[in-house]
This record gives sequence, C-alpha cells and structure tokens, in this order.
Amino acid sequence: MKKQSGTFWGYPRKDGEVGIRNHVAIIAAMDNSNPIVRRIAQQVNGAVAVCCSYGRGQVGEDYEQHVRIMSGLGSHPNVHSAVVVSLEPKTAWHIAERIEKTGRPVEVIALEDEGTIMATYKGVRAAGKLIAMATEESKVEYPLSELVIGLECGGSDSSSGIIANPVIGLLSDQYIDIGATVILSETVEWMGAEHLLAKRAVTAELGRKIIDAVKWYEDYALSVGIDILGTNPAPDNIAGGLTTIEEKALGAIKKGGSKEIKELVQCGYKPSKKGLILMDAPPPGVENTTAIVAGGAHIVLFATGRGNPIGNPVVPTVKITANPFTMEKLPDNIDVDLSPALTGIETLEEAAARLNLEVGKFINGKFSKTEIFGDLEVSVTRIGFSV
Repeated sequence: MKKQSGTFWGYPRKDGEVGIRNHVAIIAAMDNSNPIVRRIAQQVNGAVAVCCSYGRGQVGEDYEQHVRIMSGLGSHPNVHSAVVVSLEPKTAWHIAERIEKTGRPVEVIALEDEGTIMATYKGVRAAGKLIAMATEESKVEYPLSELVIGLECGGSDSSSGIIANPVIGLLSDQYIDIGATVILSETVEWMGAEHLLAKRAVTAELGRKIIDAVKWYEDYALSVGIDILGTNPAPDNIAGGLTTIEEKALGAIKKGGSKEIKELVQCGYKPSKKGLILMDAPPPGVENTTAIVAGGAHIVLFATGRGNPIGNPVVPTVKITANPFTMEKLPDNIDVDLSPALTGIETLEEAAARLNLEVGKFINGKFSKTEIFGDLEVSVTRIGFSV
C-alpha cells in the first residue's frame, strides 16, 4: 500500500479544531423534546436532529455522562452551531453552556415557556439564522494529521475478521504513521484478545488498565447471573460463522492495525494524545458510535458482515463489507465493497489502497449512505437508574 500523505479540506473552528461537515445541530436535552427537534430539523435544509433517550430523572455520574456526551455532539468539530431544545431551560443550558464555551453559536428553547407550536416556530427561525451563518463559511486545506478516525464493527461475520477488519487496520496504520488519531472501542469485544492489546500499550500501567477494563464487564455480567462468554457472539454473528467471543475479538481488534496504543479514555471523552487510542465503551453499534463521535471522531469506518444500516447524525459513517452476499442484498446500505479481497481478485494491500481512496472522498464531502437516507441515531450509555 502506498504511504499515506496529503491534505483534506475542512471548516476551521474557533476552538482550533477542524470539521469535515458544517452542520447546524438541533439537540434534544431530554427525550420528551425529540418530536420538536425532529420537526425543526425537517423544516430547515442543512440542520440535523440529534435526539436522545432519557435526560430526565438522571442524577450524579449518570446525568454528567448524558450532559457531557450530548454537549460533545453539539460542540463536535463537524458542527458549526446548535439549537438546544428541552422541556425546561435549566437542563438545556447545562448542555448549551458547554457548547458555547467552544465558540460555537448556540440557542436554547424551552417547551414549558413556548408550547410545542411556538417552540417549533422559534426553533426553525433560530436554525435558519444559523444555517445562513454556516453557509458563509469557506473550507481551508489541512494536513491529514488533523483527522480523528473512529472504528466500529457490527453484524460481524467470518468475512469481517479475515478481510474487512484487517483491511481497515492497514488503513489505520497509515493514518497513524502520518500523525492522525484512530479510536478503537467496543471493550467487550476485546475479550479473549485483551492480552494482545495490552502488549501494545506504551506502558505497563496502560496495559493493566486495558486488562482491567475487559475484566470489569466480565465481572459485571457474572454479578447479574450472566456468563458473557455464553451470550456473545450474538445470533447474527453465529449465523455468520463466528463461534466464540475470542474468535470475534481476534477479528474485531484487527481494525486497530498494529501500532502501539497510546491511551485508554473513558466513554465519550476526547483523547489527549495522537496515535492509536482505546475507548472504554459498550459495544452495541448506536451506543458505541455515539461515544466515539462525542470523543471527536470526524468519521466512523464501520465494518459489517451481515449488514447494519445505522449511522450518526454529525459524522459520515462509512459502511464497509467483505461479504458479497451482503453487498448484493444491501447495496443501499453499503458504501465500500471489499468482497474482491475475499474472492481473491485483490490482495489485502490492494483493498486497503482502494478503501483509502474511497474514505478520502467521504472526508472531503461525499455523503455516506447513512447520510443520504437519514439512517441516523444517538444513544448515550446509562450508568445509573432514573429516579
């Protein structure tokens, strides 16, 4: 594979970050605001709805995680500005204040003050004003080292572990070599391969943290009477030829390539270092992509064997498969077909070079299938009960 180099065109932000999209995000501070958020976004060309589950009755660390991740989406590099909608204003401002600190314009709308019809009206007007501002922005050329690449897999099958994930791993190595950041997550799906990741940690202490992160999930499952080794892989993984969590993990970690691991961050936190970063977050696709994107990923490379249609509203989510039957059945959901590498038409290196060219198009503005068809969702991981 040819050495990675070059630049991309992005939108400069006041906080020093750069975006590859220029969204106006309409953000729900709590789930009872979702209908209004969707209504506003539907009426304003260029706005994206960032809905949530819960947000009401959350306390302590659970509420802090909700606010941190929703504000992380609102202050994401790909977001120009935001309108935060809530039942009452206090919760909205908890999120809006963090967005405002990054230099992004933000408006707040409270349903209790306006009612749903007037709130929609005011939201549309606010979003329209922000879209007018956003569309005055011009792109600037940046080095690829500014990028943060998120990695995900879902609906995995045997083709994921032997083709799609290793090909993504080759591309990950290339981006890391030129100074970019790559985030590998889905902690449960390191299980059985965590010792291999620990060996690549830059320090012994970091290696121990990786081992401990996996053990936490295994111990938690046992504490509620579940042997996670007997419940993962999921039924669609098993149908696709995966038999054990260890087998699944050995394929899943291939997305992260071969470079040393610089840092382990918690769910939805931004890395403080460049290079290969691990994020400790649950593996379900919507939850995990939400965490990775809140952590600053500009784009998510999503390997799928059996097929998974979901994406995130603020970043391009690029669906990649090496299964020719999935490509035939789900062409409207797959962005990059790596099945020629499975059938022997091209090598892994040739497939990675082709994937590199395609990813470059999405970085520079091409829409992914999830963006085109609106298959977009957000889910913030809970760490407590509603009270």
